[in-house]
Amino acid sequence: MSNTYLGPDNIDDLGRMVTALLTELWITRDRVAVLEQLLEDKKIVLPGEVDDYIPSEDFEADLERIRDRMAANVIGAPLAARERSVDQILARAGMERPRAEA
Repeated sequence: MSNTYLGPDNIDDLGRMVTALLTELWITRDRVAVLEQLLEDKKIVLPGEVDDYIPSEDFEADLERIRDRMAANVIGAPLAARERSVDQILARAGMERPRAEA
């Protein structure tokens, strides 16, 4: 059984996936570092509190939805390269185009 998703002809697709993943990871790590520093500077959160935090069930469900969307964006990067319309890319990520407010 051949792996057609990431076969030998898909090196560019693999590169897009890695780049998309690195982009998502850096944006997240940068924002988390800034937020943690701001919270510590303002004495709202003590060092280590973020690591020890246990989320509620509702918040954990929200995190799971965010994780699933991120995974879809990363795994779908090769498809997004072939499907150029905004609506197609958003649909692959389980999202819709924001509607303009009247």
